[in-house]
Amino acid sequence: MIRGLYTAASGMLATQTQSDLIAENVANVKTPGYQEKDGSAVAFPTLLMERVAKEFGDVPTAVPIGEMGTGVYVNQYNIVDRPAELQPGSNSDLALTSPGFFTLQTPDGLRYTRKGVFKVTDQGELQTQEGYAVMGKNGPIRNLTSDFKVRPDGAVLVNNQVVDTLQIVNAPLINLQQVGDSLYASTGQPLQPAAQVKVQQGIIEGSNVDIPGQMTKMITVMRAYEANQKVIQTQDSTLEKAVNEVGKI
Repeated sequence: MIRGLYTAASGMLATQTQSDLIAENVANVKTPGYQEKDGSAVAFPTLLMERVAKEFGDVPTAVPIGEMGTGVYVNQYNIVDRPAELQPGSNSDLALTSPGFFTLQTPDGLRYTRKGVFKVTDQGELQTQEGYAVMGKNGPIRNLTSDFKVRPDGAVLVNNQVVDTLQIVNAPLINLQQVGDSLYASTGQPLQPAAQVKVQQGIIEGSNVDIPGQMTKMITVMRAYEANQKVIQTQDSTLEKAVNEVGKI
């Protein structure tokens, strides 16, 4: 009976985590380059329930009666791979219309993003709005003018001369860990350069959050939360009767 309380409570915690993810997704619906997140719920090991019965004479025998779940938990967060809406931007803004991520140099090492809201500093370096250097194949992209150009293949041109090429990498979503609204770190092997690159200059990739889908999921999560809540109330009522009534016998 007590185990039933823990099982229902774990269900409530899992749905609360899912609710928090939905809230984060909805809050970032206007964040450029934001990738929708989802959580994977995994069940704790199930228990094989048996009853003791005298099936064969007077010898007690364990008779299987089924399995009992011991609860669930959210064990990992997944990034949803879905195209996002493209929006007009400034000359220094870039959008990827192919799989892959821009590479950034941060104080914590290399990070990856699809948020192409960039700027050219007074020193001619291409950076994010937070001041992280945008990496090319030769290091941070520098010596730019305000009217620099970027070809669809990622080549960066100044006065029609190629000065560098954007370092765009393929990143399996399962190997990425979110470290910011649109910033990711690699948790696996070193990322490989993207084989096919398509870059659009003057365009910003928006968020890929599916609002109707999030609202539908929120309803499902809330119903699951309420169901687990009712299970706890029922278990509590049963325990109360066991203590106050059965104990009088």
